[in-house]
Amino acid sequence: MSQLPDDMARFLFLVPHVAARPAGVPLDELAELLSLSSAATRRLLERVAFVGAPDGSPDEMVDVALQGDRVRVTLPQGFERPPRFRVEETLALLAALAPLRDAGPPTLRQEAAALAARLLELASQRASALGTVLTDGVRVAGEGLEDPAHLQTLEVAVSEGLPVTGEYYTAGRDALSARRLRPVGLLQIRGAWYAVDAGGKVFKVERFRALALAELTDEDAAALEASDVDVDVVRARLEEARIDAPAKAWVAAEVEGPGGRRPFPTTRPPALFRWLRRQGGAARLLEPEDLKRSYEAELEAISARYDDCGPSGT
Repeated sequence: MSQLPDDMARFLFLVPHVAARPAGVPLDELAELLSLSSAATRRLLERVAFVGAPDGSPDEMVDVALQGDRVRVTLPQGFERPPRFRVEETLALLAALAPLRDAGPPTLRQEAAALAARLLELASQRASALGTVLTDGVRVAGEGLEDPAHLQTLEVAVSEGLPVTGEYYTAGRDALSARRLRPVGLLQIRGAWYAVDAGGKVFKVERFRALALAELTDEDAAALEASDVDVDVVRARLEEARIDAPAKAWVAAEVEGPGGRRPFPTTRPPALFRWLRRQGGAARLLEPEDLKRSYEAELEAISARYDDCGPSGT
């Protein structure tokens, strides 16, 4: 019977084990770990002394050598030096990271920015120059209607297995309701963020009006442990629903806030109005005029409701 399967299993063990020890490993110690005699270990080392891809040069091989009574492993240079991407590969990776750098949960945003910086550092001179133009001048972001604090709360809840409580706006009923979620996933679908509950329900993050971490109860722990929600399936369902939905016209809105004037293109003016109201006067709508008038009319209608609740109206 062929010894190849056993030899391969031993080879896959000894390479990382020995490579992690620059001074090498005594032959007798390695033989004991491999459940072989010293002579059988020598024969194994002879068979795998120079392993690598066909037609590879010596620096692309795994070199397993017996020097005296110690076994040493030298890994291919490609294992130890950073990868070098082609120009188009570098730009594609930077473009894929752009929406995560510009909007999203804070930890994810920081990690994406750090990874983009590392890619530029490792890139060739031409790729680095083009990549810098891409990262500085091209922004790929969602509408940013979610409260960053809510995204951070959900991010912590998912990673630490904690429930959250808050108020959620249901558009169909035009009402706020108290909710307790046990998040198992956080998804971005075409610029909008969604929280996936352990029970399979999906909540649009921008519709939360308040959100906080909650104490983990036995009921919460049981629900999270019993959850069989496949987040990838939920993502596919949401993406399919968004693709099949009728196309909406984009409105080229512009707003002004603490960071200055900036474009705010949207297909959902009501969501933009809600975002503006949440800024507490720190942001205002500049253009277009018809949308601005609609927003002002909505503010007047809201103000009138409070006027009706004065001493004479109660």
